Amino acid sequence: MKRHLLIILFFVTGLITIGCTASESDDNTKLTIFTSIYPIQYAVERIGGDAVHAETIYPPGVDAHTYEPTTREMTAIAGSDAFIFLGAGMEGFAETAANALASQDLELVEIGKDKELFHGDTSNHDGHHHHDHNPHIWLDPVRMIDMASIIKDKLIDIDQENKKRFVNNFNRLKNDLLTLDQTFQKTIATKADKKVLVSHAAYTYWEQRYGIEQIAISGLSSNDEPSQKELVKIIEQAKQSARHYVLFEQNTSDRVSEIIQNEIGAEALTIHNLSVLTEADIKDGENYLSLMQHNLNVLDQATK
Repeated sequence: MKRHLLIILFFVTGLITIGCTASESDDNTKLTIFTSIYPIQYAVERIGGDAVHAETIYPPGVDAHTYEPTTREMTAIAGSDAFIFLGAGMEGFAETAANALASQDLELVEIGKDKELFHGDTSNHDGHHHHDHNPHIWLDPVRMIDMASIIKDKLIDIDQENKKRFVNNFNRLKNDLLTLDQTFQKTIATKADKKVLVSHAAYTYWEQRYGIEQIAISGLSSNDEPSQKELVKIIEQAKQSARHYVLFEQNTSDRVSEIIQNEIGAEALTIHNLSVLTEADIKDGENYLSLMQHNLNVLDQATK
């Protein structure tokens, strides 16, 4: 993958002049920000408002862990004002790309450099769990506030004239996220059995915040399939705890999860990891808040 990216970035270096020339005719009053995962794009849009044009590098419905950008996409990033990504093992390409783009005239923002964002992470890093931290911090609305605060500060650094706008918009977003957190708290607090069987171990932070215990079929990356021994253990655990639902993610087709679903006779529900939007999400006008409410509805059904 790294060799492939270096080839792409060689062409990006040659094309950057073309990209910059083309951008001169654009409306220079707005910052152009490229992001990796959707929650970062959402936060940039909410905080930046009319002063910012934000765009994710990911096409709809892809796997955020494994996607590799095209030459055209890398050229677009190189010609923007900033590229904001999470790091922490989330994106397969972002850290290598950021190193290669370091000589270009744009801000490179790795949110995951702030290790406090992951405090209290108790993910199981044995077996098929390979990363130092669970990168899916945006699924916790309170940690999403911390992410948004980093983005707010960076936008202010880039565009001091719009500081008041960015601060006011951040405060509105913060209030929305605190309200979402309270809605989760009230719904989950009524549950005696908070175990959920999920296809991907992305939901550790729900356990820390709300006591939701995930029984994960694959690891922190959706490509981390369990071994045969682990698969047997998961099936036994699901049977013993009488799981009636398997929670599949919106952007993956999971053969192993389907095997477990059939083995235990469970019903399939869809949960959204929010790393990328699908075509249907975009068509339906979904956003971070609406998708998190959908997730809460699913959790309400899957817990007892």
